[in-house]
Amino acid sequence: MHIKSSNIVSGDIVSRSDRFVGVYVISVAARLADMHPQTLRKYDKEGLVSPQRSQGSRRLYSDSDVERLRVIRRLADELGLNLNGVSLVLDFVVALSEILELLENSVDSPTIESNQYVISQIRKLLSFVRAV
Repeated sequence: MHIKSSNIVSGDIVSRSDRFVGVYVISVAARLADMHPQTLRKYDKEGLVSPQRSQGSRRLYSDSDVERLRVIRRLADELGLNLNGVSLVLDFVVALSEILELLENSVDSPTIESNQYVISQIRKLLSFVRAV
């Protein structure tokens, strides 16, 4: 389950609107992330990272994509997670960040609808975590 394609940077989420700060072909992105280009292809195929494509279908990695690759590497190398575990952690962080944003925004305008929405999102997240 992939919630949405966002990136983790030092515990924060960087939106896809920041995607084109830097654009790198796969060989450069692999070098920056300290990975083999084939690993980047595998992660793209698995949905862990979603680089943009050029008109010629070449993968183009942004700075935030490279940072996401570094996070994936740390989760796999330092925590020993497999790719499914990495995907779950990334999805979980995105979901928690979205809930946090909802909670922060609902403080300014507490309404029954917004509170119900936050509660439903928390329930979905809990169901997801319990299914793991």
